[in-house]
Amino acid sequence: MTMNRCGKSLPKANVERFDAVPLPVAPPVWKRLAASLMPPVLLGLLIVAVYALLRDSLPPHRQFLMPSAEGLWTQAFGIAAFRQELAERALFTIGIALSGLAVSIPAGILIGIVMFRFLVLEKAVFPYLVALQSIPVMAIIPLIQSALGFGFLPKVLIVALFTFFAIPTTLLLGLKSVDRNILDLFRLQNASWGVMLRKAGLPSAAPTLFAGLRISGSLAVIAAIVSELFFLSGPGGLGQLLMNAKIDFNYEQMYAALIVASALSIAVYLIFNWLGNRLFSHWHESSERQR
Repeated sequence: MTMNRCGKSLPKANVERFDAVPLPVAPPVWKRLAASLMPPVLLGLLIVAVYALLRDSLPPHRQFLMPSAEGLWTQAFGIAAFRQELAERALFTIGIALSGLAVSIPAGILIGIVMFRFLVLEKAVFPYLVALQSIPVMAIIPLIQSALGFGFLPKVLIVALFTFFAIPTTLLLGLKSVDRNILDLFRLQNASWGVMLRKAGLPSAAPTLFAGLRISGSLAVIAAIVSELFFLSGPGGLGQLLMNAKIDFNYEQMYAALIVASALSIAVYLIFNWLGNRLFSHWHESSERQR
């Protein structure tokens, strides 16, 4: 018992003792790598098994439509000249994809900020963004051909149209989801709208924006290949290789181009995913499950 100033006894405080709980030890690098690679590897093996079953179910005279692994190597990947051509065309395709992203990303971010700042512009612009996303590419290809010809620029424009929609919409969603208490704190300090956007809005909306960038990045390679299917003049990439292989009934090389195109799309997606994790994993809850 303890005594107060008047000499009266006070009840003893019921203080519980808690032992320190150590932080969980991070697993070694090889375990984290195995946990990341095992699911896609297992799913890939399942896809290969399903492909093999489908190929075996075809009549022998139709199995050339689905080449075997041996055919892919002997008729495509095993040929040095074709590997060099494949690499050159892949570089051309990724150049178109990155050029389109260089147009769509700044334009999408700017329009997303403008729509967030002015509600009337959001109501005016958003329906046209949805309409632009809904219009089939086939419908606007003749217009692009008439205006820009058949060179590099129309291909970049098609990529920009494909990848544009996800950027302003995800950024706008992130800006609208900023904690109101944070904004009130900035207002109490008489901060301007630009300061609130730079120090509160954009950092809070960045994870959502990167979700849109991952979507746009994976679509960019697909859009580049689609653009080459419509603009066959001049130097071509994987899209032109796909078309030439189909015309020549060289399905091994066509599948090889499809595999490389898929790898490029996955690579662009993983780059944006890695960059987002590097920027947000230490503070944003969206990366908590990946630790």
